[in-house]
Amino acid sequence: MTIRQILLIGHTHHDVGYTNSPRLIDAQHAQTVAHVLELAAAFPADAPDGFRWTFEVARPVVNFLRTASPAQRAQLADLARAGAVSVTGGYLNMTQLPSAFEFDAAYEQLSSIRDHGIDIRTQQHGDVNGLSWGAVDQMRDAGIERLVMALNPDHGRPPFRQPSGFRWEGPSGRSVFVWLSTHYGFGEEWGIVDGDVALAEERIAAFVDELESRDDYPWETAVVHAGNDNRWPTVRFLEVVRAWNARHPDAPMRTATIDHALDELLGERGGAGAADLPTVRGEWADWWSHGHGSTAREVAVYREARSFARAAQSTHALARLAGDRGVPGFDVLGYRRGPVRHRSHDEVSQTLAHVDEQLLLYGEHTWGSWETYSKPHSTFTHSHHNAKSGFAYDAFDHARDLAIEGWFRFVGAGASATDATDAADATDAADAADGTDAVVVVNPTEARREETVDVEVDGTRRVRLFADVEPFGVAVLPTPAPATDETHEPGHGPIEAGRYRIAVDPRRGGIVSLVDVVDGRELVDAQAPSPFAAMIDERVVEGSSHPMITVSPKLFHPEHPGPEFRHEVATGDGPVRVRRSGAITEVSWESAAAGIPRIVTTLIVTDGSAEIGLDVWLSKPERFGPESVFVAFPFAIDDPRFLLETAGAVFTADSEQLPDTSKDWYSIQHAIGVAGAEGGMLWGSMDAPLVQLGGIRTGAWARHLDAPSGHIASWLMNNLHFTNFPARQEVTRRFRYRFRPVDAVDPLEVRRFGRDLLEPLQARHLPVRPASLPHPPISVTPADALLVELRPSGAGVRVRVRNITTDDVTASVHVAGEAGEAVVREVGVAAHGVADVLLPAPAPAA
Repeated sequence: MTIRQILLIGHTHHDVGYTNSPRLIDAQHAQTVAHVLELAAAFPADAPDGFRWTFEVARPVVNFLRTASPAQRAQLADLARAGAVSVTGGYLNMTQLPSAFEFDAAYEQLSSIRDHGIDIRTQQHGDVNGLSWGAVDQMRDAGIERLVMALNPDHGRPPFRQPSGFRWEGPSGRSVFVWLSTHYGFGEEWGIVDGDVALAEERIAAFVDELESRDDYPWETAVVHAGNDNRWPTVRFLEVVRAWNARHPDAPMRTATIDHALDELLGERGGAGAADLPTVRGEWADWWSHGHGSTAREVAVYREARSFARAAQSTHALARLAGDRGVPGFDVLGYRRGPVRHRSHDEVSQTLAHVDEQLLLYGEHTWGSWETYSKPHSTFTHSHHNAKSGFAYDAFDHARDLAIEGWFRFVGAGASATDATDAADATDAADAADGTDAVVVVNPTEARREETVDVEVDGTRRVRLFADVEPFGVAVLPTPAPATDETHEPGHGPIEAGRYRIAVDPRRGGIVSLVDVVDGRELVDAQAPSPFAAMIDERVVEGSSHPMITVSPKLFHPEHPGPEFRHEVATGDGPVRVRRSGAITEVSWESAAAGIPRIVTTLIVTDGSAEIGLDVWLSKPERFGPESVFVAFPFAIDDPRFLLETAGAVFTADSEQLPDTSKDWYSIQHAIGVAGAEGGMLWGSMDAPLVQLGGIRTGAWARHLDAPSGHIASWLMNNLHFTNFPARQEVTRRFRYRFRPVDAVDPLEVRRFGRDLLEPLQARHLPVRPASLPHPPISVTPADALLVELRPSGAGVRVRVRNITTDDVTASVHVAGEAGEAVVREVGVAAHGVADVLLPAPAPAA
């Protein structure tokens, strides 16, 4: 195909950090908007070389509009309507860490731009090698029908040759047009953004020649990026346009916005629905997601923070719907007790919005600075890491505090104001040993929950107990007495606990047999390289000549498979400790490896429940050189299918993925279903998102998943990057898992299991048992087809229902009316769709 025009897209690649501290970069990006307005006024877009600009992400525009003058807002809207400026719909360049509710919060920001008359039709995504499948439907819900991926192929592969165009179909069957563009960094590498006319002409001419030689490029338009990391807007690239047009009148160049470029490309094919556009369906699994393991502690904090954020939203909403009759009554700021005052509606909304922002800033793709790996001890490296980590810790602090307040407000809503005051006054004086204390558990979700909760008692000990709580309800449980029957048992077992028979051998590293006595099914693959729940330390073999070792760590790449790794299983020679308390049995052992001095692993089994918990606590000092740490889950399932939870969707590994996306590792939300002919398994990780399937596969760079057995390797941490991911990490913390055998694996149950790990039951110990409890103030049906999110909205409550089935559903929302009668709101929800119901909160009782 002959290239008849070249469109040059001026933009900056938006990193929240990398070239400078996130504390500085984020504010500076908002300042670029005002500078773009100045350049647009000075170099009007009335000629091929006029100044045109694309804001790659929406956040700087959102921030700018908050403080812009009326004249600046009007100028920006006028430029957008005239086609001189485009604002795209991605809030930031995101990783695969954020959940569907975080993406919702991001897309909801677009209304503040559209309210000023600025249209948003396209999302542009740079650097990152992938995007969660559910984002397709969320883009469509947000009014976005086109996606540009200016993909950086370092440490990965693009799904098609760059550039290419195709349609990406989401779980609902709706789709977006994708322009798989070149790496945006060519804008600097080719001299374009710096106005190096000679270099730019040479590189662009070679690019045009390459496009014209391709049999799979059916367009007459070439799209070229004039941007790079955090580049301040300039007009230098306009000289490239002038020089090119003087020498290449047969293929003229002009500046364009990304919206104009896509209009041109789609116009050539007869529109976005053209039959000759290939369509693909499935997850765009990100090769770069291995970096999530480079900061294991901070990622775990981020995941805790968003669980607290969900709890805060739900409990505050439930408190409002229940009448919110409680009063705080506490007198210590923070600590373990409860709120000293209740936030106003506006304060709650402001805090939730702040948490949303901090979560999104952490889920953004800029992990460190450009010298984080090469200068691991520099002050700038540590400062950048501190600033990035600060987003997670900021979200954690505010979300946790708000969740505690919401819990007390909802639990207290069942009492009169006098009862609540008396209970609060008695809290400090009460003695937990007098028999009046209790563990109170709140279910923040639409379905009945039965699960084990972990609760601190009196700040001195932790207890586990089994809770059964009705939808959006509260349960009161007696506080377990301290366990007195801890025993040391032989490693070979068997240990009888609940419905399981367990054999642990610390000398081999973990559980060698786990039998479900209900059906006799052995859950552990005895032929696996390591026992179940074993920790595995992965290091490059000594004397390796792999180029990532001998030349550059950047050469950990598909073009250089490997390197060869050695694997050490952490072992121990101590006893297996068995601790029984009520319905709960805890089986613990200690182990160590050469570079990991102490590991404590605890299996948690509950009488009457199929679900098993596993806690792994480790203390690992920092080490340099490529390394990885895994926890092994070798399930005895042959010829498995792995169903993985991503943001807003569940996909089957390999068969429901875009071509050449990551098969070596995956970043999941929380849950995996392992399906086999003779039964399956639901498995989930609360703190660590990375997994490898079928065994440990680091460095395989596989095009297809080779997983003959149902093994899951939880990839806790690694340092396998070369620029902005840390070169080493020290970690001391607990990582938590849950799993249970099932007869068959259903994508709906994978989705629900993952949601339940994101939004666990909320339990607290109270020195004084509540005199009364609130009744569930809301119910939503059909609960088996929906996931429900409650959030305070103004003085009322927003009920967001997600249909996780393949059929249209009518959701019924039942709430109590002023006279006590039930009020029912009904809303239709399309397959894999979302709908909102807004409820006014009842006035608090006198």
